[in-house]
Parts: sequence; structure tokens; C-alpha cells
Amino acid sequence: MNSKRIYLIFLSIIFSFFSPSVSAQDTSIIATKAQSGLSEDSAGQRVGEVDNNRYLKPTALIAPGVLLIYGGLKPVINAIRELDNKIMGNVQENYPDFHTNADDYLMWAPSASVYAMDAFHVKTRHNFKEHLILDAGSVIVTGALGFGMRKISEHIDAYKSKNTQFPSGHTANAFRGAEIVHQELKASHPVISYAGYVVATCVGIMRIYNKNHFLSEVVAGAGLGILSTKLTYWVFGKVKKEKH
Repeated sequence: MNSKRIYLIFLSIIFSFFSPSVSAQDTSIIATKAQSGLSEDSAGQRVGEVDNNRYLKPTALIAPGVLLIYGGLKPVINAIRELDNKIMGNVQENYPDFHTNADDYLMWAPSASVYAMDAFHVKTRHNFKEHLILDAGSVIVTGALGFGMRKISEHIDAYKSKNTQFPSGHTANAFRGAEIVHQELKASHPVISYAGYVVATCVGIMRIYNKNHFLSEVVAGAGLGILSTKLTYWVFGKVKKEKH
């Protein structure tokens, strides 16, 4: 299988994440609004379905979609490759001896902060046990999708220019946790809910300054982390609904 065919498969996998949710979202909303004669329990159940689908609604997928597609287009858009090389060249020239291990620990800070909120009884969307499930689940989803992306990108020349890997795992993990913080706090503390993204962005910058990743790899990692958490929340909501 040549690299062109592998790349086309790679792009189709990325785009596949952002199509099924549109029809599911619209169908659920229409069903909820159309059935005015539903019983209170049935109507509440449908409202719950619509509420759960917010994780994969089109507007919610714009940010991770753009980030993933940006990284996925590197083999066909010269400007992305040139920007990668320019930034990496500047870092190597101006900060040749820079190295820090802070990113190895800081990438866990956003998700760890959720448990601190539990300890201090900060109002969040889910409880401690549910946080454990969501955290572990998002780690598994991020790891699985990231592993698949890396195995595919190994066969694409544009991602093999230097000793780096696509996407950035550290960045993906950091943004995975940042998205958890956002989902848990956006209803009760909307401004603070974005704090995790600041930390995650710092992790991505450190990966570049450590010469571990190109910008496109960091950007794609951010998209992967956000998308993985959204998928986890969506699956969790579906399973929780089935049990009730």
C-alpha cells in the first residue's frame, strides 16, 4: 500500500468523526419537539437525549475538527510544512540547550484538578465516582485513537521528516484533561472552565521548545484530546441513560 493511499485512508478516518453526529443531533431534537402528547417521563427522556448529544453536535466539533484537519493536511499543504520547519528551525537556533521535564507532569494537571474540586466540594456536573470513569475512559479513547494515528502516519513521508511523532501525546493528554475541566465547570463557573486550556497550551509550547514536536503535531494533539473527551462524555451519557 503506497503512501498516497494510506494518507487518503488517514484523512477519511479524521473526517468520519465529524459527520454522523449531525443527523443524530437533528433527529433527536425534532423528535423531542414534535411529540407534544408525550408523557412527562418520556418527554424528559428525550430531552436527556438532546442534552447528551450536545457533546457531538456540529458546533461542538468545530474546534477539535479544525485542529485535527490542520494536522492531517500537512502532507498536501506546503505552507503547513514550511511553518513547521520555520518554527522548529528558530527554536533550534535560539534555544538549542532548552529542555524541561515540566511537561511530563503538567500534562496531568487539568485532569488532576477535577479531583481537587471534588475534595473542596466545588460544584461540578458529575460526582467523584463518575469523574473516575470519565477520566479513565478518556485516557483509553485518547490512547487508542492516538496510537492508530501514529501507526498510520508512520507510513506517510511528510510525518517522517524528523525524529518526531504525529500527533503529540503529551498535548493530547493535556487537552483531554482540559476538556474535562471545561465540561464539569462550564455551567457553574463558565470563565474558570477555560483555565485548563491555558495549562494545556503551555504543555504544547513546551513540546515544541523541547524539540519533541512540530507545531502541526501539537495542534493535532490538542484536537485529539478535546475530541476524545467529548466522545467519552457522549458514550458515558448513553450508558447512564440505558441503566436508568
